[in-house]
This record gives sequence, structure tokens and C-alpha cells, in this order.
Amino acid sequence: MKALDNLNREYKIHWAENDYVLKKEDILPDTEYIEFSDDSFNASVGDDGYYAVSDCDGKGSYLCRFNKHKNYEIVLKQNLMPIFGIKNSHICVLGIAKGLKQNFYVVTGIRDGMYYFKLRFEITKLGAYEDIRFSLIQLALNAGYAEMASVYRDYQLKRGACVPLKERVKDNPYLKYAVESPEIRIRMGWKPVPPTVLEQTEENEPKMHVACTFDRVKDLIDELKRQGVDKAQLCLVGWNKSGHDGRYPQIFPVEEALGGEAKLKELIAYAQKNGYQIVCHTNSTDCYSIADTFSNDIVCRKSDGSMSINASPWSGGTMYHLCPVKALEYAKRDLPKVAELGFKGIHYIDVMSVVPLRECYDKNHLSDKRKTLECYNEIMELCHKQFGGFASEGAFDFAAKYLDYALYVSWSDFDNDFFDEEIPLYELVYHGIILYNPSTTTVNANIKGKEAVKKLKTYGGRPSFYLYSKFMQGSEIDDWLGSDDLIIDTDEQLRYTVSKIKEMYEEYKTECNKQYEFMDLPQ
Repeated sequence: MKALDNLNREYKIHWAENDYVLKKEDILPDTEYIEFSDDSFNASVGDDGYYAVSDCDGKGSYLCRFNKHKNYEIVLKQNLMPIFGIKNSHICVLGIAKGLKQNFYVVTGIRDGMYYFKLRFEITKLGAYEDIRFSLIQLALNAGYAEMASVYRDYQLKRGACVPLKERVKDNPYLKYAVESPEIRIRMGWKPVPPTVLEQTEENEPKMHVACTFDRVKDLIDELKRQGVDKAQLCLVGWNKSGHDGRYPQIFPVEEALGGEAKLKELIAYAQKNGYQIVCHTNSTDCYSIADTFSNDIVCRKSDGSMSINASPWSGGTMYHLCPVKALEYAKRDLPKVAELGFKGIHYIDVMSVVPLRECYDKNHLSDKRKTLECYNEIMELCHKQFGGFASEGAFDFAAKYLDYALYVSWSDFDNDFFDEEIPLYELVYHGIILYNPSTTTVNANIKGKEAVKKLKTYGGRPSFYLYSKFMQGSEIDDWLGSDDLIIDTDEQLRYTVSKIKEMYEEYKTECNKQYEFMDLPQ
């Protein structure tokens, strides 16, 4: 095993407790990353086997087989799980990053007919917050990615990083209910996306489009009852001031155009009286200048001192990244108030588990990735205490201890011919532990066609429906959940939407107990 940094300086690797270790105090100045490589990882074109990676830029787990390919290299900076698999003619190995794992990347490629694989650990301007540490677990030569997944699952369970669903539902009726029900998300209101005004004020704020009022959600509940959908988890999106992504971190007051606080409380009580779990959507990662508590002080700072801004603006205008330290302060202030409205169940916080952990360089609220995770863990734990559970947009396994449900594991499909086959690696690890919908492509699965339904079932997903999923107009990211939508503007649309939910519910309720089982696929 060889370790070289970005300046081609070699490092001594220690061996401790069956792990490779590079001590943080040994890392030299001006180091941007350290790469680990080994000749045993290499393979020639035409060899049997593959590289297995957990995440290709948020678009799923894939295999790279050793087919003929032109010279190419790719750096995968996003890893749902800090693992990788190498299977060639002489080894079958599962790699697990254990120390500095939030800074772990995969580098792989082919050069002159030889495939190679490297482990890269980024060293940011905040330095290494702990030693680099990783293990290479040897498996039988005839093993494959399913066995790799099983070994990592056992590792996570044994060290207490997660707990099986069948254990967690014993003292959590809200989670048990979620296991037995589909999710129905209702986007209620939003301002234009892309925004017509980037830095919004009370005077120039664009008008919010009202898609679905609190009273109309009551009509949805009535129709669910009429058609025999006995269980469903309703999640209200954009119920807050100025709608979805409208003014975060500001939430209150409840948006008056949808009916206001009195109507919302009435809806929550009505849903619960009829046997439905009703929760809502909040956000602890983004902020907009129109928020009543916005200041430059709450924004993440980059290493150069500039404010961290999202590449795409949203309904509230320019999206600034909220410092995790400040996010925790807002969560402690606001989430108990949200709970006082009556919501109970698996509370949804947007974004938190779908992007890598951020850093903040503001000296007044400095946060490396370890600190960020500590803040997020507190927020996730608070959701459990206030509501009964935690859900989020994605499935990064730094959230595995608290994550009950992921809206999707992957973002559509990965369009890159270097990788040959999508695999359910995350699903093999976490089925029976975390509820999830596999992909953005499997939201509203049965209106998208047989392939979407097949993937949902094959990957062991929980059905997820998103009403008013289409809200972005004239942009490159238009229709991110697909060109088909479910809406309830008219009574005819209401009946049709519920009929599609009913269709999936009838199948799911006979199979939902499978959510408690681990997934093991034959190779």
C-alpha cells in the first residue's frame, strides 16, 4: 500500500487493529489530499470482476467492469457510504473508510489498458479532524457485491451505527405506522422557480402560487377514506410562510393564503381523527435574505471568507448555505413550535442527508465536518423527541443512526459509459434498517409505467407519492420528479389521484412486513 499527497510526497502508513492508519499529525503543510493505492487493486482489460462504488454523483451505486475503454479517470466526490468493492482475478475486497471518512473520495480509471483504483482523503483548510483510517476486508474469491454489502451491514450494526427496523418499531408506533403506509407529499404553495427576484424583500417578494389549501387536504383525506386507503402518511410541503423554499430559516407564521394556523390545526386534528399520520416539511440547511432573522452572520463561510451560495437559486431567491451551528440554534427554537401545532410522526427535514457534510470557516461559529455532523445529529435527535421520527431527502449513511425514511436513495440514473451496471448496494445494506424510496424515478411510480414500479419493488422501496411535484418552469431542472404529476384541483383529478394511491397501497399492504427483512441478492 502506497500513500502519496497532491505534491507527490510519500507517507508512512501504520497498521493498527487490522486497519491502515495515517496519523493526522504526520500530514504535511500544503496537503490538499492523500491518495492510497495498491497494485493488487489493478486489473487488465478483459479480466473478470469489477469495481463497486457506492455513489456516482448522487445517481446510484454502480459496477465498473474491466471492458475495453479509452484512457479515462473519474473522481467520485460523493459517497452515500464510505465503502468500495474490488473484485478481480486474485482478490475480492470490501474497503471501509473509518477515520476522516467524511472526506473520503474514490478515484478510478483506465490508463493504457490497465484499470486502477485509489482511495483519496481530502485535507481541507481546516485540517484533518482525526486520523485517516481504513480497512480492507478479504472475502472469498467467488463472493460479490451482495456479500460486500452484508459485511458492511454487519459492521454498522455491531458498532451501533444503526438498529434494525424490527427492533425500533417496538417502542415507536409512529415508525410502525410508516412501515405499513405509503407516503403522500403535498406541495401546497410556492413562488416562481427560477426566481424572478434574487434578493427578495417584503416589497418586491413575488406572489406565491397556491396549489392546495388546508381545506383541500381534508377533501383528500375524505377521498382516501372513501376509496379504502386506510393508512397513509401525509407530509405537508410549503405550509410555512411564503411556501416551499420561500423564506428559510423562517417558518412562521403559517401561510395565510393556505388557510392560516387555525385551519392547519383543524386539518391536523382531522387527519389524526381519521387514522392518518400527518407530518410536515422543514429545512435546516438553506437560508434566504428575505427571512425575518437573516443576517450575513448565519451563512456558511468558505475558506476564502466569502459566503457559501448554492449554484441554483430557488423560490426565496439566492440560496445561501446555513451554517450548521446556526441551524441547530434555529431547530431548537422552531421545531418545538412546529410540534405544538399537533404534528406527530416521521418529521421531514429537507436536504440534510442528500448532500455531503458542509464546513463553515466563520471564526465565530467554526464547523469542520465532524462538528457539522454533531449539529445535525442533535437536530435529528430533536425530531425523534418532538415528533417521533426523522426523515430527509437523501440517504447518506452519516445519518443512519436517526434516519427513518429517505425520500430517495439516488437522483435518477448515471449517464456515464465508464460504469456498466447499476446495483442496489445501499439497499442491500440498509433494507430492514431504514425505509426508503429508491430513486426520483420511482416517486409516483405507477403513473410512470411498469419499469418504475418494477424498480420500486426490486429495490424494496416504500411507495412515495408527490402531489404537485412539477413546480420548476423553464429551467434545466424542470420536472425533476418526471413529466407526469398528480394533482387534485378538480374532483375528477382528486378521484384519479387517490385511485393511483389505492392501486399501490393494495399491493404494498400485503408486502409491507418485508420492510423488516434484510435484502440478500444472489450473484
